[in-house]
Amino acid sequence: MRLATMTSLFRERSEGDGHIGYEESIQRCKNAGFSVLDLNMCAMIHNKTELNGPDWEVALYRIKEAAEKADVEFCQSHPPYLPGTKLYPAGSEEETFFNEITRRSLIASSVLGVKTAVFHPLTEMSLDEHSMEANLRLNHQVYDPIMEQAAKLNVNLAFENMFDANSRRRFGVTAEELIELADSYKDPRVGVCWDIGHANRVYGSQLRPIRLLGKRIIALHVDDNQGLADDHLLPFLGNIDWKSIMPLWNEIGYKGDFVYEIKMNNGMPEKLKDLTAGYSYEVGQYLLSMANGSSEA
Repeated sequence: MRLATMTSLFRERSEGDGHIGYEESIQRCKNAGFSVLDLNMCAMIHNKTELNGPDWEVALYRIKEAAEKADVEFCQSHPPYLPGTKLYPAGSEEETFFNEITRRSLIASSVLGVKTAVFHPLTEMSLDEHSMEANLRLNHQVYDPIMEQAAKLNVNLAFENMFDANSRRRFGVTAEELIELADSYKDPRVGVCWDIGHANRVYGSQLRPIRLLGKRIIALHVDDNQGLADDHLLPFLGNIDWKSIMPLWNEIGYKGDFVYEIKMNNGMPEKLKDLTAGYSYEVGQYLLSMANGSSEA
């Protein structure tokens, strides 16, 4: 298991509304110590990446060249996701746009050698709310074509555990729901991404759900919080019990990487962001030593 971070570690500049491009983000992640990255493309939904423009393929190969020059590799990706829980109206401009950026995100994942793309399960809110069958039907309706595209590009899919929001249940919150969804595909290329921060808002202890999911977990999102909000804090700044969680990855035979999904305060000066990123790398190495039983924790 290797330590990795999302490219979104460097995404917005401290001053103004400037978006940091992938090439700069790759180099700054590398300077902080990270040689394995997750290509975070969530900002595509806001038209804020190089992959949104008409020359996106040219930009993609510049990203690939920058990664090769920096000697980094991409292990995972996070394609854009639907805001909220509702689908865009069929045939609408919004649906066309979302389908296109999803297509581009899968191609980008393939070109950059990504093994697993992480998607959010969808929740049926209009017909049979809270029905397992209805939720599975909705997810297959949306994700079957995406799965077909991903398979052609040799990219696996992982469904991420969610958390309830706005006083409403969401599908994919529990390990049992993720098992139903992943297993319904009957395809080894479909698994689960366990988001440790999300799970901290749902479970008092993550031991049982992680063990229950077992080898279905093919990707990780790693961050901390106090169990109240999705803060994306560096581990040890929240209340997650890392000492109990870290040995589980060897126990369940996890084959993926340990991927940060942490955020730095956008008001933080850029120089301090680079220093903080370097510190986060050291924290990650300590966590990996806990997984191997070699830390003094």
